[in-house]
Amino acid sequence: MSTFYGTDLCAIDAKGRLNVPARMRRGLDPEANDTFVIVRGFEGCVNMYPLDEWSKYGEKLRALKSGDDDGRAFLRLLLESAHETTLDGQGRVSLTTDLLSLAGVTKEAKLLGAMDHIEVWNPKRYGELSTSATPNFEGLARKLFS
Repeated sequence: MSTFYGTDLCAIDAKGRLNVPARMRRGLDPEANDTFVIVRGFEGCVNMYPLDEWSKYGEKLRALKSGDDDGRAFLRLLLESAHETTLDGQGRVSLTTDLLSLAGVTKEAKLLGAMDHIEVWNPKRYGELSTSATPNFEGLARKLFS
């Protein structure tokens, strides 16, 4: 089971590659084979699922009812952006121009460990989201854990 937490700022090179920090790479389960499936996320980020966790997420996606208009629409929007990539020798992954554009990422990205995946954010966008959520941290915790 892959597990990620913490944040890091990473440069994006001219080829759309970003370096996954070593401490996050250590969170990869061997079953992931250093491979990520990268898809659109929520609130303007991109999600990087290691292959082992993508398999688990895929089971949830397969469980969506094919007769449900919303389920089909969600799958189309999610999977049209899907991109599989493997870490290169320098610990980098490639993101497509579509995925970079979706996240509003150009020269720098904020990586956020989100337990079973890594979120890729435009640093400014993430800062705004984080600032708006921070005052409600305790309220969110009470709501989710009570």
